[in-house]
Amino acid sequence: MKIGRELFLVYAILLTAGLACNIPGVNSAKNEPTATPVVPTSTSTEVVIDATATTAPTDTPIPPTETPTISPELTLTKNSNCRVGPSSFYNIVDQVAQGKVLNVTGRNEENTWWQVTNPTGRTCWIFSENATPNTDFGMLQIANAPALPGVPLNFVVANLDCQPAVKKYTVTLSWSSGGGETAFRLFRDSKQIIELKAGKTNFKDARAPVGKRITYELEAVNGNGTSDKAVQFVAECK
Repeated sequence: MKIGRELFLVYAILLTAGLACNIPGVNSAKNEPTATPVVPTSTSTEVVIDATATTAPTDTPIPPTETPTISPELTLTKNSNCRVGPSSFYNIVDQVAQGKVLNVTGRNEENTWWQVTNPTGRTCWIFSENATPNTDFGMLQIANAPALPGVPLNFVVANLDCQPAVKKYTVTLSWSSGGGETAFRLFRDSKQIIELKAGKTNFKDARAPVGKRITYELEAVNGNGTSDKAVQFVAECK
């Protein structure tokens, strides 16, 4: 049974070889396929922003800044007369004390007098050198002033009667109206000697002083004040 034994031997060899192929070993790991790492693919996502129409901002106009308006006022630096008009020829309305603050409503053309409202609410005028302004009064309107009488015209010595022996001296004066007066005032050597009605245009001074030169002054008067004076010089009686 030599052939049978040979067949059995071949069968055994084949069986052993088959088993050997299925037994894991040291070299078996080297023969395993290497796993290739899967690298994740970076996906680029495009973000689309809808172009929504945006309303352009509207510029809100800024109103102009108003410059604060300063009410014109003056502060008196001394006790002052407040007059009907802008000169010392006008009558005095009242007297206002130093330090008083008054509202200013106008000026004269020369900027030398300010029209104000006095403490009793009446309009009158203050001389500029008696007060300190709080702003430039040159921008104020020129205020109208009431009319003064005109200066007497043609003021002359009409006649002289000199009697030194009896110390008597009579001077006759005459003049004409300058317009707008209600009376005349006559002064001798700066002292008023008489007030005459508007229609009177002459005067006889029977008490003129003897032995000295005389100065006569004549002014017209109305309700607002007086005119400038007309002047006449008379030689002394000796």
